[in-house]
Amino acid sequence: MPRIAIIGAGPIGLEAALLARQLNHDVQVFEKGRVAENVLDWGHVRLFSPFGINSSEWGRGAIRKAFGDDTLPREDELLTGREFSERYLIPLSQLPELAGRIHEQCQVQSISRRHFRKTEGIGSPARGSEPFQLLIEQTATSRSVIHEPDPNDEPLADSGRRIRAWHEVEERHINQRVELADVVLDCSGTYPHHNWIGDAGMPCVGERHWLSESHYRLPMITKAEFGNRTVLVIGSGFSAATEVMNLATLATRHPRTKVFWFANSPAGPDASAGPIARVPHDPLTERDQLAAKANELAILGHVSRASSPEARHHPVVWFADVAIKSFKPTQTYRDFNGFDVELDWSRSAGQGSNPPSRLSVDRIIANVGYRPDRSIYEELHVHECYATQGPIKLAAKLLGETTADCLTQTSHGGDVLKNPEPNFFILGSKSYGRNSNFLLRVGLEQVREVLTESLALLHPC
Repeated sequence: MPRIAIIGAGPIGLEAALLARQLNHDVQVFEKGRVAENVLDWGHVRLFSPFGINSSEWGRGAIRKAFGDDTLPREDELLTGREFSERYLIPLSQLPELAGRIHEQCQVQSISRRHFRKTEGIGSPARGSEPFQLLIEQTATSRSVIHEPDPNDEPLADSGRRIRAWHEVEERHINQRVELADVVLDCSGTYPHHNWIGDAGMPCVGERHWLSESHYRLPMITKAEFGNRTVLVIGSGFSAATEVMNLATLATRHPRTKVFWFANSPAGPDASAGPIARVPHDPLTERDQLAAKANELAILGHVSRASSPEARHHPVVWFADVAIKSFKPTQTYRDFNGFDVELDWSRSAGQGSNPPSRLSVDRIIANVGYRPDRSIYEELHVHECYATQGPIKLAAKLLGETTADCLTQTSHGGDVLKNPEPNFFILGSKSYGRNSNFLLRVGLEQVREVLTESLALLHPC
């Protein structure tokens, strides 16, 4: 029986672990945080796709058997990330089949082949016959109460002192160990390993220094954080469109809220139709409505119309095809800690007669997409696409597709998921590299193909 190590206890990792157990494999799951950590991080966001295509039949069947028919959401429900986690992913992790096999707060730091460096055993069967080594770092916390005696009190009979005060101390304990596995499935995803804001994909001046990881997440739009503030939203996808719509709604109740939306125009004839490319006859109604409303806001608030009467009090100003040169903190701006943003218009065909060269903002939301963290498998033989950083065979298939609708994606079969490193597979959104068209349904198909086809041939049970 092969020993399977799964990295990540998110949607794809949990589904893979359950199916592997149903196929009688020995499975261990290593999660750097808690179960569904990344999904819970954007838990307030509602998914466009219904529950039925974001879950597997083997997962739904196991939950019904363990917890009853009424446990699961309806297959047509549109769940938030938190609802998806609490009503499906966390129950998956609590199934009897996975008892004792999910290890939270255990981060995989590195993977290698035992006895083989990266430059050794290239193409050799001897390399593939050795197990993988996974360096695991486990974090645990403990709390203790510290009592402080008062030196002015008289000693007690037992030579102790009267207790004056106490306080609680939290300590973090980090332990490392090595685990062996015959098969590794990297299901760790790409979130929150963000892209950069600067022109051509590099960090702009000041970005690494002044922006924190929180600027690249998906924040909940609240009055306390964003009301009556000037907010810079960067991004041309549905995440940015969602944040802009939520901020525009907030502006109806707090009219000093202002949104600067930096989003590139689509290529071709849709360039003047707003920043969000719409899918013809989109079967996901919520997605299409969001695109239509966000584009309407952007067109009315285009920076070239900023002085027009109908746009003067509009909450959104859309800047198309402008790059950001630099960020630096604002010294004093409405009593909030904000940023001065320097702009570069050199790639734009024109945004009006006198576009601004600088902006001052209170808050920044950078929905610029995510990329895979490949550092954990840098000692393995992984053939990557030089453009997307995904596994080359799958990347070639994806680059050949012409549709922008993720609903038309298929998994392309288990062969495209194989690497030069035998029995190492990258599944889920990480397998798409920087390609953003990944759909959970595709990840579930990948899980099925790898576990029922590729591994069945390599390790018949």
